[in-house]
Amino acid sequence: MTLRHISLNLELGQTILVGKNNEPAEITKIEYFDKTGEVSINTTKGPRKALTFRLCSEMSSNDYSENPADKYR
Repeated sequence: MTLRHISLNLELGQTILVGKNNEPAEITKIEYFDKTGEVSINTTKGPRKALTFRLCSEMSSNDYSENPADKYR
């Protein structure tokens, strides 16, 4: 099965599990950085990356062929 869509719902005050031992932490701040496309969350256990990938800006199909990574090859 191929994943084609992902939806991530995070809210301030939500409890998540972090670290090697799955310790509970509460979300205190959610930040999105336009320049890098990175989403980070601040928790009671410290800052965390919400995703291990970045969001791409919308590009026309003329900017790259099939794969957006081809632009950098």
